[in-house]
Amino acid sequence: MSSTESDLASTTVDGRRQRAQITRKNIVDAAIALQHEGNMRPSMQQISERAGVSLRTAFQHFPEKPQLTRAILDELTRLNRVELPEGEFVRQTPLETRITRFLDIRIRQLEAITPHRRASNAMITTWPLVQKHRLKVRKRYREFVEAWFAPEFDRLRVARRQQWLVAIATLVDWEMWQSLRTYPTRGIAEAKAALRLLLTAALSSLDDEAKQK
Repeated sequence: MSSTESDLASTTVDGRRQRAQITRKNIVDAAIALQHEGNMRPSMQQISERAGVSLRTAFQHFPEKPQLTRAILDELTRLNRVELPEGEFVRQTPLETRITRFLDIRIRQLEAITPHRRASNAMITTWPLVQKHRLKVRKRYREFVEAWFAPEFDRLRVARRQQWLVAIATLVDWEMWQSLRTYPTRGIAEAKAALRLLLTAALSSLDDEAKQK
């Protein structure tokens, strides 16, 4: 095969690979969009129709449902990833200001993941894949909480630091936010005010304990 023929063959393969990647992403995006609209467990037929591909094509990319579920979870993780705050910023910024900034970011995340969390909650008791992903997510957000309130945590003994970290991370997890937002229904501003009150009280108690050690 000449170099020209080899280049053409390589270009053809690359083009097919790129089209396959685009199709795969469209399928994942379609599933996420359907969940966002309230369809917690869309069928492959519904997903393929939204993605604009045949059902056969959808199954070629995702022969088994767990493969699609993993791809959805990976994409949601990518979409909802946030950077940790700079250490210098945290050290120099008053706690009240950090609480405000933290809640602004966290509540945007919680609102964004709500339809997908409801979908995963419908599956989690029987899907080890979803269980493992939930553990990873919670670990990541404990690190997020720890970074924003490092000056407060750093004043505690190691054992108590871990206990408080788990407590405060749980306080700002989706389940608490869902409780504040529903039954009775509350707007974001009202729920945020309640969460701010709880978080401020928790951090105040943490501070009181640190002073007594």
